[in-house]
Amino acid sequence: MSIPALVVAALLFLIVFGAVCFTVAHLKATPARITAVVLAMGTLIGAMVPVVALLTEPPQPIPPVAATRAISNLSRSAEEGI
Repeated sequence: MSIPALVVAALLFLIVFGAVCFTVAHLKATPARITAVVLAMGTLIGAMVPVVALLTEPPQPIPPVAATRAISNLSRSAEEGI
């Protein structure tokens, strides 16, 4: 059973958002630290964009040439006893 990619993306967003809220609540006396933590988490979110894009794209079919070549390599290995 697989979890849909959008659910994973939403959970990641909620985790990061919760961490930002926690940071702001506990560091309200030091705005520079809040800024540093929020910027670091923004960078983390920016780095997760390619991961989410990979999770949401449909699976690519295997080209028939590659599949045929893989099968012929397997049968050749079986004949040679490798």
